[in-house]
Amino acid sequence: MKKRSKGLYSIAVVLFLIFTLAPIVWNFIMSLTPNNELVKFSTQLLPTTISFANYQKILDSSTKAHQVVFNGLKNSIKLALYTTLMCVPLATLTAYGFRRYHFKWKIGLFRSLLITMVIPVFATIIPIFEMFAQFKLINNLFWVSVICVTAFYPLSTWMMYNHFHSIPQDLWDAAAMDGANEWYTAWEIILPASRNAILGCVLTVILMTWSQFQIPMILLTSQSNKVVTLILSEFMTRDSVDYGMIAASGLFTILPPLIIAIIFRRSLVSGLSSGSVKG
Repeated sequence: MKKRSKGLYSIAVVLFLIFTLAPIVWNFIMSLTPNNELVKFSTQLLPTTISFANYQKILDSSTKAHQVVFNGLKNSIKLALYTTLMCVPLATLTAYGFRRYHFKWKIGLFRSLLITMVIPVFATIIPIFEMFAQFKLINNLFWVSVICVTAFYPLSTWMMYNHFHSIPQDLWDAAAMDGANEWYTAWEIILPASRNAILGCVLTVILMTWSQFQIPMILLTSQSNKVVTLILSEFMTRDSVDYGMIAASGLFTILPPLIIAIIFRRSLVSGLSSGSVKG
């Protein structure tokens, strides 16, 4: 029975890897395929000629492709930093307050905050766009990051709230018995013990902001402020589509979050799992 379960688990992992990695591998093959082969009808999976021209264009600082791709990367990094620096501290303090204090309408307020997670972006994007247009905030990365904060703040608060609930009550009581005030308890005991959860929240917000498409598409219209998820359209015109450049720039798009996930994978998993079960 154990061998059968192990075999089914292995099959499930293999299928998951195939569905996950196959588009990336196919994208890489397309980036190395000359354009004349991409538009030619053929049953071959691999190109007859390997070309690094697309990558040379992106890495050559004198080309438009380089400017478009690296400007998008720079804007995405800015957007992710702005969002993270606002969202994570605010969510952490909010979660701490809901965990630590008892006040009227506490449960109702917390549930109302969580309900906003299921509201789709397009249900609110039109009034947001009108507000941005009225106050002349279009094409402003900082204010777009504020909208991203409102989108990710409920989830971040929920993650940190569950983590704070997983901390034993004895730790809070011991701090109170030792005469520690609320400030000392929070900053010297609870938050240092929550490093993995906070780091997991930070990584989650960064990855979600990096992959955001709908909000930047509506609120960032100028070329200079486009984020990396919007740059693929720059290689499409009314008369032609440069599939090779789209594929190559797409790989550059996924490199930063891939590197972050690989380097901080243990912290990400431990941070998420520490707040996954409500105490």
